Formats: sequence, C-alpha cells, structure tokens
Amino acid sequence: MSPYVWPCNVRDLLHAIECAWALSSDTMLTVDDFEFAAVANRAPDHVPEAPELIPLSEIERRALVNAVRETGGNKVAAARLLGIGKTTLYRKLKEYGP
Repeated sequence: MSPYVWPCNVRDLLHAIECAWALSSDTMLTVDDFEFAAVANRAPDHVPEAPELIPLSEIERRALVNAVRETGGNKVAAARLLGIGKTTLYRKLKEYGP
C-alpha cells in the first residue's frame, strides 16, 4: 500500500487518474501508475527561500515604464497595452517621476 494520503479533493483525484491513464503503457492502472502523484504531492524536504519582495508600487512603475518603452514612447498605445486609460497612465507616470 502506498504511504500517500489522498487530500480528499475529488478534482485532484480525477486529474491523477487521467494523468496515470495517459502515462500508462498498460490497459489497466496499478498502484505503480500513481507513484508520480505521491512524489509530486509530498511536502518538500526543505522550503526554498522566498524571492526578494518588491513593493507593488515598484512593480507598477516598472510595468508603466516597460509599456512605454515597448510602444516606442506612444503613451496611448502603452495605456491600451496595460488595459488602463491614457489619463491614468499620464497621472501614474507623473506620480512615479522620471
């Protein structure tokens, strides 16, 4: 018997069955076909360090600058690319400065 304890989520179970069936070379699934699920869902031995946290305002500023650069300085196109109004783009660029 596998040491894996199912997390009681039916969608996860269905997904595991579909994956096992797709990866199996036999016409009948066995416990061995589900080993990848047990390995994939096991808690890691160590938790990797979290990446550097960046303030949302900095992420927004970078997105604005990159959009303007990507559109060759066309701020109307940059606003459209970002899904915001041109007035909002101009206001935020002024807020964040050069």
